[in-house]
Amino acid sequence: MERSDKKIYELGNIDEITLRKIGKLLGLNLTGGEILLLYGNLGTGKTTFVKGLAEGMGIAPDYVRSPTFTLVNMYPGPRLQLIHADFYRLDSEDEIEDLGFEELLDENSILAIEWPEKLKISRTETLKICLYYENELKRKLKIETHSERLTHILAEILSDLKRDKDKTHSTDRR
Repeated sequence: MERSDKKIYELGNIDEITLRKIGKLLGLNLTGGEILLLYGNLGTGKTTFVKGLAEGMGIAPDYVRSPTFTLVNMYPGPRLQLIHADFYRLDSEDEIEDLGFEELLDENSILAIEWPEKLKISRTETLKICLYYENELKRKLKIETHSERLTHILAEILSDLKRDKDKTHSTDRR
């Protein structure tokens, strides 16, 4: 029987501030070579998440724009480069291959892909991030990983968020 290291984390009722904070904490902890696959309908917060990721990587989040029309935006950072791609308008894997991602991604880069449904990736240093619309102000977030290292990072991030939330609630009760 094959052993699976797959871990899935689900969070509901996430606002934009928390979504960016999760991205930021992740950006602080990634070491390079990781791929983030961002799933979700239009307006669910994929680019908002990447803005947080950029901030954690030391890149000004205000520079981050959705690459829907440019397909790929590259943001050099002090430690790592952020490559932000959007495959929404692409029709085939051949078009994606023509963009040359294999040459772009190395141990000094993080690749965040919006609309990755058309791409086949088998790397273990991959996070599958799914965003779902709950209402105008809240989203549901589901993160899946098969990497022990990324699972550890996510567990730490979610523990920090829970601690912060608990502090806020205990302060509100006083």
